[in-house]
Amino acid sequence: MSSRNKRIGIDVGGSHVSAAIISKTGNGWSSAFTTKAILNSHNSAYHILTTLGNCIKTLPVKASEVEAVGIAFPGPFDYEKGISAVVGVGGKFEKTFGLHLMHAVKDITGLQQAALQFSNDAHCFATGAYHLLQLKSRRTIFITLGTGFGSAFMADGRLVYEHQDIPASGAFYDEPFNGAKADDIFSTRWILAKYKQLTGVNVTTVKELVESGNDEMIVVMNELGENLGQFLLPWLQKFSCDELIVGGNIAKAFHLFGPSLKKILGTAPTKINIMTCENTEDCIITGAAIIAGDVKPAHNKTAMRKTAQKLLPLTASQNDTGTYNIYPSFISGESVYQGFAGLAEQIAGEKLVIIDGYGGVLWDSFREKLHAELLRKNKTVFWYDVNTCLKTPDEIQAMIAANLNGDDPVFGKKYTGKLMDFFDEGKLHLISPDPSADICIIYGTGSALTGITGKLLYVDVPKNEIQFRMRAGSVTNLGAGRAADSVQIYKRFYFVDWPVLNKHKAQLLSHIDCIIDEQRINDITWMKGDAFRNALYKMLQQPFRARPWFEPGVWGGNWMKKHFPRLNQDVINYAWSFELITPENGIVIEGDKNLLEVSFDFLLFADNKKLLGKAAGRFGTAFPIRFDFLDTFDGGNLSVQCHPTPAYAKEHFGEDFTQDETYYILDCKNDASVYLGFQESIAPGEFKDALISAQENNIKMDVEKYVQKFTAHKHDLFLIPNGTIHASGMNNLVLEISSTPYIFTFKAYDWLRPGLNGQPRPINIEHAMDNLCFDRKGDYVPQKLISHPVTEAEWKDGRKINLPTHEEHFYSICRYEFTGSVQINTNDQCHICMLVQGKSVTVNAGDTNAVFQYAETFVIPAATGNYELVNAHDEKAFVVIAHVKDAYC
Repeated sequence: MSSRNKRIGIDVGGSHVSAAIISKTGNGWSSAFTTKAILNSHNSAYHILTTLGNCIKTLPVKASEVEAVGIAFPGPFDYEKGISAVVGVGGKFEKTFGLHLMHAVKDITGLQQAALQFSNDAHCFATGAYHLLQLKSRRTIFITLGTGFGSAFMADGRLVYEHQDIPASGAFYDEPFNGAKADDIFSTRWILAKYKQLTGVNVTTVKELVESGNDEMIVVMNELGENLGQFLLPWLQKFSCDELIVGGNIAKAFHLFGPSLKKILGTAPTKINIMTCENTEDCIITGAAIIAGDVKPAHNKTAMRKTAQKLLPLTASQNDTGTYNIYPSFISGESVYQGFAGLAEQIAGEKLVIIDGYGGVLWDSFREKLHAELLRKNKTVFWYDVNTCLKTPDEIQAMIAANLNGDDPVFGKKYTGKLMDFFDEGKLHLISPDPSADICIIYGTGSALTGITGKLLYVDVPKNEIQFRMRAGSVTNLGAGRAADSVQIYKRFYFVDWPVLNKHKAQLLSHIDCIIDEQRINDITWMKGDAFRNALYKMLQQPFRARPWFEPGVWGGNWMKKHFPRLNQDVINYAWSFELITPENGIVIEGDKNLLEVSFDFLLFADNKKLLGKAAGRFGTAFPIRFDFLDTFDGGNLSVQCHPTPAYAKEHFGEDFTQDETYYILDCKNDASVYLGFQESIAPGEFKDALISAQENNIKMDVEKYVQKFTAHKHDLFLIPNGTIHASGMNNLVLEISSTPYIFTFKAYDWLRPGLNGQPRPINIEHAMDNLCFDRKGDYVPQKLISHPVTEAEWKDGRKINLPTHEEHFYSICRYEFTGSVQINTNDQCHICMLVQGKSVTVNAGDTNAVFQYAETFVIPAATGNYELVNAHDEKAFVVIAHVKDAYC
């Protein structure tokens, strides 16, 4: 049997702290010992914590005996995490604003193994009163009257936090009454102000007022009871309350305001029993201890990620399999470190540390692990959570509502503001690191916005990992309240969170002292800031690969499974490979065999001109071209779809350029096909009616009646400028070479199938009809939408083939077919390349070289200049290269 059979209950007030040992008895709960300490709530955080800690330490109980510690603390407060958000209460406890009090209390008391829970004092009062008063009521409402108006609700002895019959906030304090908030009416300040209004006399306490015994006092207290009755009656009836418990210091004057209160409540159709409780503090202390012991341990939380894909390995593999590498890395020549212990060593000598990072970081886990390492160094650490400075979820939602397009499952419009828009600037200034701590750490997404100067750490996490965490429910949007479904979370990520977080990241790059890859929550890797920037500058001048990631889909196939042996073979299929979709891909830096992944856009933020060359002026820090795979081998057809015109993409989605695509057929079966362009006889109205009928009546549509179908062959290039109807048929491995936007697919017909989750896939007939080019039909399609290769140059061991793209495409595509080697110059353009036939090629650039395998996408930055492709094998190598057309730079 565990020796931890005692609990500690604590009530933190504005002028003192009270604590007691609480034990379970046969009849309920009993208090064995009580201690008090004077507290100056306006003093420093260190003073408040020391007072609280000393009060606990005076209790005659060993740490090994303590099961749980419950602390009733004034709000606002993040009670779940134990973080103070106190503001606007006359300066009381404001020096603790943002401070992770749970960590600090555990450290200062040594009660690391006990459960510790901060709770609202009204909830503690309710819990304690229910047990100490041995209540039996079915529906109970508790109120405390003092410096503020506290309230709590119980059903069958259990606290009710959310219910249709209680206020939305779960409490009365912010409900309106007589043109003010209830907290302003049912509190000490109203009583004193009302008395002054009647008498012109200032009194400082309700006790002083009551002791005056004059007529004006009687009037004030009578009005208090009437007001309280008028406010409470509708709520008591709505909640079907059968018992009202009144506590708090003002309850001691119940004989003065109780009669007028009872008179009004007596009009209720069902009797409501009213009971006063004058031992409010005992109830609060007991209730705090009971609640703390009932908190479920953290290990019961849901899984952190939901995917069959493995995490990036901690170290680079030394086995060259000669096949597609799903974990490509760039050997930087810089040091990459691993582990929280080394990071703790890096910051142990600092007084102020800022840990900023991307949305989707698991901050609680990160903080706990780093804190444990700092404790091993005997450091007193105060952690300040910048999330306490965020605007309310309702304020944020109102601010971004126009960008979310209601409950549309896919489409919104890019938010053009900045990260600061999500924060209350006044609260940011309330973060006040306490110099008494060895180290003060301000942490969380946006922590650099506090303006506090300190060692700056930045925590990054890959976009695919963010989505895996999103699907598991372990992360949500910046400043969001209740978690939405993953579809809506992703939509907000794409259109709101990621744009502002990317701007913030770009601003911080030159100031970062340490960069951290947090995707492996137990084994981080990190680099020093200068080494990280050096690695980026090296990458910007030589060939490299982004890290691809892979997703199953309803039409997905098995080509990638068979050809990429390191992929998880247990996944149902692979529909997509995000080869180079830069808004979601990462780059992996290797140092000392350790691997660190950061987002691709760090390269653009470091020097977009080195990467994009002459195209940087047109595209800024937006990478213009993407490569990805669509695998339908033994799978199914893609949906019949189109993409928006540039003007439509700008107006409706806030995109600076649109989704112009091509299908390069890297491999296919003999029966493979591509749907492309309309039949000559197309009638737009008839086509729309057929789409709607199929959708509404679940009737299969004869697609070929409206859309042309072409046999696909290896190395064909199908051109899909915006507005073009198209779909890949089954049994293709499509290399999709496109402009970067990637979610703006208007599905017009999806073969009447649900998604892998069994739910209907979004169909966008109206969007499609607004953008389809019905003049791309008949002979126009094979003439203008299927590329006709032209030999541009020829030499003994090879040739360069131009694969002309459509006039709407801002990028060119060519193919080098060769044995031996070929010299190429970037001509100040970024080249995006893939070996589409052959075993491997080596790229020599200056004094560097890199080997790329079949089907691997690689990038040649514009700053590389001259480079050489070397094919060391007998069979011809085919390398496809895409870059921005000079006319679009």
